[in-house]
Amino acid sequence: MEQSNEELIALYVRGNENAFEELTRRNLTMVYSFALRFTGSEYDAEDITQETFVKVWRNIHRYKVSAGKFTTWLMRIARNTAVDKIRKKKQIPFSTFETAQGKNILEETVSDTELLAEEMMIRGEDEKDLQEAITTLPPSQRDVLLLHYTNRLTFEEIGKILKQPTNTVKSRHYRALIILRKLLDASP
Repeated sequence: MEQSNEELIALYVRGNENAFEELTRRNLTMVYSFALRFTGSEYDAEDITQETFVKVWRNIHRYKVSAGKFTTWLMRIARNTAVDKIRKKKQIPFSTFETAQGKNILEETVSDTELLAEEMMIRGEDEKDLQEAITTLPPSQRDVLLLHYTNRLTFEEIGKILKQPTNTVKSRHYRALIILRKLLDASP
C-alpha cells in the first residue's frame, strides 16, 4: 500500500532520505503545472518548482499534520515563491488591461449569459489564448484560478493557502472570470 505524504514526511524526519525523494517525485508535477500556468514561462516554472522544494526541504520540520493537508502547505509555499518571482520581474504592466482604443477592460461588465472563462477552462478551448490571458491577471486573482482549476482545490483550501477568508477567495475567482472573459473576447 502506498504511503501518504504525511507518512513520507514522518519517515524523512526519522532519517529516511528516500522518503523525501518520493515526496518530491509525487508532488513535482502539481507544483510545476501551477508555476507554469502562473508565470507562462517554462524557465520560471522550473526555477519556482526547484525553489519550492528547497524551501520544503529546509522547513519540513515545521509542517504539522494538525494544521492541514501537506498539499495545502506545499501549494502555499509554491504560490508564495511564484509571487516573489513575479515581483522581482515586475512583469505585469497595468497597460495590459487596456484595449487598442484605450478602454480599461477592468471597468467594463460582462453579461451572465455569455460563455464564461470557467467554461472555457473546463472545455480547454483556445488553450494558448487562455494561458496568455491568465498570466495578465493580477496575482491575487491568478492564484485563485490556478489553485482551483489546475490543482482542484476548494475555495476553503485556497483560503487557507492564501490566508484569506473563503468569501474573499470566491470574490477574486468571480472577478478573475470576468476579466478573462473580456481579455478572451478582445483577442483576435
